[in-house]
Amino acid sequence: MVLTHCLERRLVSAAANAGVERLVVGAVIQRNCRTLLLRRKHGDFMGGLYELPSGVVEPGEAIGEALRREVMEETGLRVAAVEAWLGFFNYVSRGGRTTRQFNFRVSVDDFPFISLSEH
Repeated sequence: MVLTHCLERRLVSAAANAGVERLVVGAVIQRNCRTLLLRRKHGDFMGGLYELPSGVVEPGEAIGEALRREVMEETGLRVAAVEAWLGFFNYVSRGGRTTRQFNFRVSVDDFPFISLSEH
C-alpha cells in the first residue's frame, strides 16, 4: 500500500476528531529478517526504551515527508518507498500532549552502515 494523499487526510482527520494534539511517524525497517530498533538515550524522556525510528510531524508537513525526514535524521538511511500502513498508537508526551504515532513499513536504499544521531 502506498501512502496516498487520501489516506493521509483520513489519518490526520481521525486524529483531530479524537482530540490528538501532536502527530508522530514511525518506520518499520527490515533487512535479513531483522527489524531496526533504536534505544533512547538514558537521560532522555523514556530513556532506555527501544523504539522505531520516529519523530514529530512538523506543522504544515505531510506525513510521508515527515517519515522520510525522520528516518534520514535518525539513521542516515533514505526511504525508497512507503510500503504499508501498519496502524497507530496514542501516548502522552513529556509535555503532557496527547500524541498519535502512525506506523508504516518502509524500504530503504542499500546501505553499508547506519549512522545514529539521536540514540
